[in-house]
Amino acid sequence: MFVRSRSAMVSAVGVLLAIGVWAWAAEEAEPAETIVTSESLMFDYGRSTCVFEGSVVVTDPRVKLECDKLYVFFDATNNVDSIVAMDSVHVVQEDRKGTCDKAVYTASTGAIVMTGNATLARGRDAIHGDEIKIFVNSEKVTCTPGRLVVFPSSLEKAKGGVTQ
Repeated sequence: MFVRSRSAMVSAVGVLLAIGVWAWAAEEAEPAETIVTSESLMFDYGRSTCVFEGSVVVTDPRVKLECDKLYVFFDATNNVDSIVAMDSVHVVQEDRKGTCDKAVYTASTGAIVMTGNATLARGRDAIHGDEIKIFVNSEKVTCTPGRLVVFPSSLEKAKGGVTQ
């Protein structure tokens, strides 16, 4: 199934994923085109939900998201309430990557919660945990239990950093 639209629903998915998953993304003056592809798409007007299933790919100029299932839930005014990406979630923006089994964005809290083998990486540096929570509005991240892997930069080594 191929969806190509500037409609509020598809644009909201792309914009929220781009900004929510990677708080470092800069906003654009005019929303760019977002393309969502999947093997199937079901929109239930009565329940205010949209479900993309099978090889889901969200392509936005700022970010690319891949997963097996993507659920979008709308509130009473048809604004995005929450987005759930499930099964083999991969997000890439420039040199930043995130992977997990499930990622949930909640509009009211402005938070993304990544669970199940959650990892956020930039270059070779990465954090790993059972739950990584990204606070979109403050660019704060929590990780429980936390594990941080940081590699010295090439610049530090060039300045005479000690290696053992």
